[in-house]
Amino acid sequence: MAADVAGAGVGAPARFGWARHLGLSAGWFGFNFHWLPIPLVLVPNQVLALVPHSQLGSGIAAITATGAIFAVTVPPLVGHWSDRLTTRWGRRRPILVAGTLGDLVGLALLGTAHSYAQLLVGYVLIQFFYNAAGAAYAGMIPDVVPEAEFGSASGWLGAMNQFGGVVGVGVASVLAGFGHANSTYGVIGVVVLVTLVPVLITARGEGLTPLPERARMPFGQAAKEFVRPLAQGNFAWVIFTRFMVTAGIWVVANFLLPFFHDVARVPNAAQFTATFLLIVYLTATPTGFVGGLVSDRLGRKPFVYASGAFQAFVALIFIVFYPTAVPILIALGAIYGLGFGLYYAVDWALACDTLPDPGHAAKDMGLFHVAFTLPQVLVPSIAGPVLDYFNHSSPNSGYRVIFSAAVVFMLLGSYFVSRIRGVR
Repeated sequence: MAADVAGAGVGAPARFGWARHLGLSAGWFGFNFHWLPIPLVLVPNQVLALVPHSQLGSGIAAITATGAIFAVTVPPLVGHWSDRLTTRWGRRRPILVAGTLGDLVGLALLGTAHSYAQLLVGYVLIQFFYNAAGAAYAGMIPDVVPEAEFGSASGWLGAMNQFGGVVGVGVASVLAGFGHANSTYGVIGVVVLVTLVPVLITARGEGLTPLPERARMPFGQAAKEFVRPLAQGNFAWVIFTRFMVTAGIWVVANFLLPFFHDVARVPNAAQFTATFLLIVYLTATPTGFVGGLVSDRLGRKPFVYASGAFQAFVALIFIVFYPTAVPILIALGAIYGLGFGLYYAVDWALACDTLPDPGHAAKDMGLFHVAFTLPQVLVPSIAGPVLDYFNHSSPNSGYRVIFSAAVVFMLLGSYFVSRIRGVR
């Protein structure tokens, strides 16, 4: 499949090799170094300082809901554009570079924000530009990786994703401990630039083969074809299950800092949240890497089932016991990390296994990407006001409500992966 993708240029090699896997997956290190600390540590910490505490959930929700517009629309539209783009530098790489440079502007606004309005503008800019970069990057992967190595590529991507998260929240934790959490934005800017270089080198030659002419369709028919992968076939089930699992993950993740502040009452909630996430990603990284490699032989579905069980278990403990002891919270972070790593070990492999049309790889991977970005911004935008409402009725009861929803999402995502046919 990958060798036939329009845009692979010189064609995918018979063997990709660990050095090229490492170079291509470096982008995921940068992406998660960027995306993990910003919505989970930095922005909630800034909102905490900029709005009254009674409006904390709604303040977080408003920013994430505004970002949702771009997180949902940009990836498939930019991906579709990149599928048909022809330049001397390829189809994906010019967009990846331009999106990364635009993201730096948003990071600068976020790092210097002294008002809620500036924080909102900066967040919108990074959602627009870095999601555009992500759409091009997502299409590049099935372009250049051989089909037989999709599982290996998913393992590398999962490991670098989680490793980027480990280092990103680690840096945020250290800087928050010194009272300079916002300095993390500057470090993020450097990292996204540095990790861009090996991706550009590894994917050189992509998109240089001229594209065949395609017949023009009426707008209505073209729109139907654009969204068709969402409505039928195995790829639709992959997107649905990814949406459900990601919704469960981000309901928990977006409100960890308020939970640790209000319920666990840990000192310096921003630093502890970063430490908790560090434990999650330290556990997830080797699990994701090994799981991706093994899934080429054992199949993808068992990893998703196990993932849902581990993550739902931790959310249930939060709901039932409201744990406050730091050692218990750290242990729960490690268990949660096992489930997190198992899912992202096979996430990309499932999508690549079921791509409906290799000639529209970036557009379809953009739709797949929406199942990752939309829950991150839409679900918390609903959960935030729900949290405030129930907490107003009974102190801290809102956390039980929203974490219960997370359990439902995780279990639904795990169950419906069974509907994907032709993939073990």
